[in-house]
Amino acid sequence: MLKVVGASWVQTRITLFTLAAVTVVGLLTYYYGGVIPSSHDGNYAATVYWSRTTGFRLHFWGQNNEPAAVRKGVARAYYRPDMTTDGWASIEVETLDSYPDSVQAHAAGLLEGSLSWQLIYYHWKNTIERTCEDRQDFCEQARIILDQNSVNIRDQAKSLDEIDPFWHQINLFYEQLDGIEVGWRYAVDRSRKDFDIPHQDFLWMNMACDLRDLELMYNSSLENNPHRPLSMALLKIDPGDSTQFLLAHASSSFYSAMLRVQKRYHFGFHMTGKSGTRAVVPGQVVTFTSYPGTIHSQDDFYQVSGTGTPLTVSGTAIKNLNPNLWAQAEVTTQVFMGPRVMAANRVAHNGSHWSQLVSKSYSGTGNKQWLVVQSTGGSPGVRLWVTEQVPGLTRSEEQTKRLNTTGYWASCGVPFYRDILNMSGNIMSAYQLSNPVAEVLSMGQANVTDLASLVELMRSPDLT
Repeated sequence: MLKVVGASWVQTRITLFTLAAVTVVGLLTYYYGGVIPSSHDGNYAATVYWSRTTGFRLHFWGQNNEPAAVRKGVARAYYRPDMTTDGWASIEVETLDSYPDSVQAHAAGLLEGSLSWQLIYYHWKNTIERTCEDRQDFCEQARIILDQNSVNIRDQAKSLDEIDPFWHQINLFYEQLDGIEVGWRYAVDRSRKDFDIPHQDFLWMNMACDLRDLELMYNSSLENNPHRPLSMALLKIDPGDSTQFLLAHASSSFYSAMLRVQKRYHFGFHMTGKSGTRAVVPGQVVTFTSYPGTIHSQDDFYQVSGTGTPLTVSGTAIKNLNPNLWAQAEVTTQVFMGPRVMAANRVAHNGSHWSQLVSKSYSGTGNKQWLVVQSTGGSPGVRLWVTEQVPGLTRSEEQTKRLNTTGYWASCGVPFYRDILNMSGNIMSAYQLSNPVAEVLSMGQANVTDLASLVELMRSPDLT
């Protein structure tokens, strides 16, 4: 049950007497020197409260709130839709570990769905609705697969929730996603808009990386152009301090996906859902670039911290150019990329553990080369694990020695491991034989000495 308090024009009737009273109060305030704020700071705050007897209660605090002063409840959020200034909205959500994890996850979703409801709707209109106008057959098939996958994975996650940390986090992913939808629908009703998003499309927004592969599997994509990467990354050991590193990540997409949100989740999740579990997950804080209504990155770039070793995670897409390989994808019975990555982010103790977790219940879609970077503070100062996935195969090894020998690692969509390269068909592509992006990164990294020079390289006309 969800109850809502706070300003709501649906619940409030302004009568003539109320208006007159407000006018009198305003005049008195002005006369005695009181100041009524005439401007807003553009930051919106809200809190979710919960109890076993009353359920969830959502309170909106409006604008002009200090983040630290926002009341906590089970969860609190601070949202700024600042796209016109720097192109990004931002949201921070914090939950308390004294509440059950499922309550925390649902409350976090309620806050994000209700605060960013407009962006979620616009993003859906720009991407999914427009995509499906000309490809109704594929979209119908995709929604069926999303439903089947959701039912199967939820059932498995619930059955293992109390004993397996990975599956506990998968369960919480879907609980948070349910909260997003509930919060969004409440906000739409509250604002008296006649908007609707199909239930399956909340899943779609969070499985978009996997659905790109489904397009190829079912021959619905217009093209699979091997001559340009979807994303690229450059990792560089800091020339002035070998215990530090510089990492730049760039991803490309259509203009229709330009609504962007920077997110920071600080969740008090525990290792399992068993009652009385006190151990919290190592990755309590996950900061990432994302999209409206999406509870993982999709770019993919994450910074993870908490009680475990801080990790920086970067993913670049690997294109499968071998159509026969899609037969090994298991899209209705295995976990899609987003939930797997967020589970690994939260549960992993280090880079090696992260690589093991992300390969668990692998669906064969959302294939990436993952760079997992860990600063040790000792020797070697920076450790690197490289994980690659294509349908039916995951390959992961520590590449710290290679990183320290060359001083950098460039990632631009071409597999590093020979078996992944062969299986995916990239070894036969002209792009693999002559990779201009890799050449620019390889030559340009020699001039990278600080953050400014790294940004200059990644924004080079030869790359963009």
